[in-house]
Amino acid sequence: MKLDEFFHDILQRFSTVSSVEEVTELCRFYCRQLGFDAFIYALRVPTHFSDSQLVLINGYPDSWIDHYFSQSYYDIDPVIAYCTEHIVPVQWHDLALVHPNCNERIMNEAGDFGLKAGITMPVHSPHGELGGLSFALNRSGLAAHEVTQHAMPYVQLLAGHLHEAVRRVSGLVDEPGKLSLTLREQECLRWAADGKTAWEIASLLNISERTVNFHINNAMQKLNVCNRQHAVAKAVLQGLIRPHPF
Repeated sequence: MKLDEFFHDILQRFSTVSSVEEVTELCRFYCRQLGFDAFIYALRVPTHFSDSQLVLINGYPDSWIDHYFSQSYYDIDPVIAYCTEHIVPVQWHDLALVHPNCNERIMNEAGDFGLKAGITMPVHSPHGELGGLSFALNRSGLAAHEVTQHAMPYVQLLAGHLHEAVRRVSGLVDEPGKLSLTLREQECLRWAADGKTAWEIASLLNISERTVNFHINNAMQKLNVCNRQHAVAKAVLQGLIRPHPF
């Protein structure tokens, strides 16, 4: 069956998977069909600023994953740096063009583990999550470039469907009863995030300063924080307040 013929079917199957294992098997099948040797989907879930939750759908060599995290390569990985700033896929051999400070040492070491060429599609979630879907080859050169070039539109479309599936099977989908803020609490925290004092917020919203403090204190209790700054940071991190409009 040609790639275009089963592509739509694969995307539909992502909407019905019910476990991480099923998602992983779909990615493995797709990886082979596109002509790649390995894959990984990494998602940073913003639970805390100091140490976020990490979700991996892993089809990379375990030895590389162990080495990568033991060396804290995520702090200097040019692929991660690219994903934080872009929303379109990139072929690894083009990273030096878009990131002049591309760390070639990491890319060379990855090659030693069978990850010599590849493509990555960044994922930016409305929930504040950041991730990337990567497919890799254990070869380089013109033939590898042809594979990654051909795969670009497929990987770009696949990433969104994969992300939705990962959020669902990993329990990241919003649940009824999950922490929420009232509209007034959101308003007060948004103005606080812009550096406004309680008196200034009261003037802007045409309410009393006491009422402003009431709503902010309620928000602080819901967020389980001890001061206004922490409340703003946590509300932003969890996507409970956003800039206006929309």
